Amino acid sequence: MISPPYASAIYATTADAAGANASVAIPAWVPADATFIRVKTDQTHNASILMFSPTATPPTFTGCDAASDPELDQSKNTGALTAELGETWWPQQLNEGVGIVCSGPWHIFAQDGKYYGWTP
Repeated sequence: MISPPYASAIYATTADAAGANASVAIPAWVPADATFIRVKTDQTHNASILMFSPTATPPTFTGCDAASDPELDQSKNTGALTAELGETWWPQQLNEGVGIVCSGPWHIFAQDGKYYGWTP
């Protein structure tokens, strides 16, 4: 058994993520027309990373309180916990000028033609 236990999934669409065969839930803020969705969750700490392709329906977010995520390094890395969840599809740093927005506990950014999000 891998410690901690991880769950991951790749979905072609949000409909697939909501289907009977869905193994890992995606957050409600992911647009209904999102595609190529990847998600990985640390089931012990309830921390997650997520990526999806842009859609015709832009996601809606709010500004983040910098104190809301103690893992967020102001040097623009994407959080210490994400290093444990790291995948080849997850960027290690934010590009210059990329801003982070929030939706509940999710920290989200758009980079290199994709949307990414993580929970601390």
